Amino acid sequence: MKNSSLFGILLILVFQLHALDLLKIEDEVPPAPVIGSLTAVLSGNFIELSWKPVPDMLGKNVILRSDRPITASNYTSVQIVAEIPHNQTNYLDTIESDGEYYYAVLSYDEAGTAYDFFLPANNSLLVPITVGSINQNEPVKISVFDTVVRNDAVLITWTSKQSGRNLILYRSTAPFSNTNSLVQAVVVDTIIDDGSPYVDYPVPGVPYFYAIIDEALLRSGQIVFRSGENTNRIPLEVSTRFAKIRRGSVSPLRPMPLPWLNPGNEITMQPGLFSTKTEKQIKKTISLSKKTMQVSRTPFVFTMDMEKVSGGEEQALKIILQKFFIPGNWKETTVELKKFISIRRTPETVARVHFYLGESLYFSGDYQEALLEFLLSYETYYNQSREWIQYVLEELIRVN
Repeated sequence: MKNSSLFGILLILVFQLHALDLLKIEDEVPPAPVIGSLTAVLSGNFIELSWKPVPDMLGKNVILRSDRPITASNYTSVQIVAEIPHNQTNYLDTIESDGEYYYAVLSYDEAGTAYDFFLPANNSLLVPITVGSINQNEPVKISVFDTVVRNDAVLITWTSKQSGRNLILYRSTAPFSNTNSLVQAVVVDTIIDDGSPYVDYPVPGVPYFYAIIDEALLRSGQIVFRSGENTNRIPLEVSTRFAKIRRGSVSPLRPMPLPWLNPGNEITMQPGLFSTKTEKQIKKTISLSKKTMQVSRTPFVFTMDMEKVSGGEEQALKIILQKFFIPGNWKETTVELKKFISIRRTPETVARVHFYLGESLYFSGDYQEALLEFLLSYETYYNQSREWIQYVLEELIRVN
C-alpha cells in the first residue's frame, strides 16, 4: 500500500515536470515573422490598409492584391501593388474597377529573404473588400461650402458625398457665376478630397471669392455656382496689417505709364484717319484675318512628347500624337486621348493630355468643350493654356 502511494506521488511529479518543460518550450518558440492586425477600409475608390509592424524586421514589406485569398501556394502569381519600408504601417491603394479584392503583406528581412507565411487577421485578409459602382467620370455634388478668415489665412471647408475625388479650388476677385468666371480666376490647388479643410494664404487687403469644383463636373461643362454650396457670396479679405509679413515674398510690379487724364474736357482730341484707300485696305485685311484666324494657327506639341522616350505612358502618348494629333485627325485624337487618361496617369501627363484635348476640340469647332480642357491644364502649363484660352474666347465671341 505504501509502495503504491509512493509510486503515485512520483508519477504526479513526473507529469508536473513534463508540463513545465512544455511551457518552457512554448515560451521559447518565437512568433511568426509577419505583420499583425491587417485591416482594410474602403473610401470612395481608395482602399486604406493599416497594420502593426513586425518587431526586429528591418527589410521591406510588399503589398499583394488578388481576386482570391492569398496563400503561400499562390502568392507568386498575384499582383504586387507596392514595396514599402519596414517601418511604414499603412498604405492607400487606388481602385480603378469594381470587384472583390483580397490583400496580404509579405515581409522581408535585411538579407532579402521573404517570410511567406500568410495568417488570416494578421498579414492577410480572409474576407474580401467589395468595390462597386465606381465611376470617376460621374460628377459628385459638393455642399456646405464655408470660408472664414483666421489671421493671415483663409480656412476653407466643404462637404462631399464621396471622398477620394479630385477637386479643384479657385480664387478670384469677382464672384463665381458661370463657366466664364473661371477664365479670370486662379487655380489655388488640385485636392484629393479626404475630408480635411484647406488653408489658403491670399494677398492681404484684397477681397477674394472662392469656389471648389469636382474635376469630373468641370469636364462635363455643367457647372452651377451656388452660394453656400460650392462658392461664397460675400468676399473675404485678410487684414492689411499682415501685408508687411508677406511683403518680402511679393515680386515688385513693373513700372507702368500714367493714363491720359482729361477731367475738365479742356482738350478735344480728333481721331486720326488714314487716306480713304488706306482705310479700305485696313478693313479688308482685318476681315480676311478674322476669316483665316483659325486656319493660320498650328497645333502646339510639347518638346518632351517629341523626344526619345524609354517607354510606359510617355511612349503611349507619343504614339497617339504621331498617329492622330499631328496629321490633324481631331475626332480620332479626342477619342484616343480620353481612353488614355481613363487609366490613372501622372499629374503632369494628365495636364498635357487635357491641353491636347483642348487643341483637338478647338480645331473641331467645339469651343465650349475646348475651354474646359484648357482650364484643366491651366495650373501646370500656365503660359500655353492662357494663350489658347484667349484663342477660344475669340472664337466664342465671333460665333456668338
